[in-house]
Amino acid sequence: MRETKITRKNITIVKLAALMTACVIALSALTGCSSPKENAERPAQTEQETGSEKEEPSASQGKQDASSDQAAPADQTASSDQVTPTEQTASEENSSLNPLTLQVLKVGKADAMVLTCGDAVMVIDCGEKEDGEEVLDYLAQKGAGKVHILLITHFDKDHVGGADTVVEGIPVDRILMPDYEGTGKQYKEFVDALDDLGMEPERVAEVLNLQLGDAAIKVEPPASYEIPDTDDEYDNNFSLITTVDLGKNRLVFTGDIEEERITEWLDGGTVQKCDVLKIPHHGFYNEPLEEMVGIMQPSYAVICDSEKNPAEKKTVSMLEEKGAQCLQTKDGDITIVCDGENIEVSR
Repeated sequence: MRETKITRKNITIVKLAALMTACVIALSALTGCSSPKENAERPAQTEQETGSEKEEPSASQGKQDASSDQAAPADQTASSDQVTPTEQTASEENSSLNPLTLQVLKVGKADAMVLTCGDAVMVIDCGEKEDGEEVLDYLAQKGAGKVHILLITHFDKDHVGGADTVVEGIPVDRILMPDYEGTGKQYKEFVDALDDLGMEPERVAEVLNLQLGDAAIKVEPPASYEIPDTDDEYDNNFSLITTVDLGKNRLVFTGDIEEERITEWLDGGTVQKCDVLKIPHHGFYNEPLEEMVGIMQPSYAVICDSEKNPAEKKTVSMLEEKGAQCLQTKDGDITIVCDGENIEVSR
């Protein structure tokens, strides 16, 4: 009997415990708390999740980090020696230019010059009659198939003399000359050669702008081609003045202009600084020439002269005093190469 009572009591206790457990579970569900068993079975947070919560920076820390990532002010990072964007662009543009080569041929007291820029070829004057072959020889040496521009500055025999030989020896696209009629034998031979070839020259009466490869060309005629009554040397002052620009480099060719034309040019206000100046009239000195050189400030002064007929010493001294390096054809051919920035000279 005793054993039976104990068993019933135990059963009652078990029932009460089960009821209490059920109440706890129901209460936990209502309050959102986990039961001990659920807490034991829940997986632990990953180290990454824990770390992200622990290492989240404060607002002040975030501002400090963001500030350190920003670029420093321009006045702190830009060196005074750095190239500005404009200068850099100009330099890049000049570096892409085809170089310009000027060859001044030794042909005595006469002018014969060849300019090349890329495949473009320009001849300025052709010396005397026998010098035309020398111009053709140089063009053949350069592999030139034709001359794009032939410019005759004026009709003195030491400038136009070899022109007929040149046009007969190589194709020429365009011929420029002053707008007046010459009287010498060499001029007539040149005009006859053009007629035979069916070529029509362009008489320059107004400022003319054109291109030679990457180089810009400006040709300036005199204000008037009216022949003065008392001047037997009027041809010189009818010379075409040619300016060649490549990037920052400028070369100027003045034919044989003398005092009157130099003064006219100076008064016109178009005279500018240059790197290379072909001194007019084989180095004869006059005061307007000195004024012109003072304004143009050339680094190099080219003189077409000869040992027999050299430039005047006063002209050479004046050029040197003004800081120009004299290059005279009496000493041999002159080669000048420009790349838009720099100039190289060789003999």
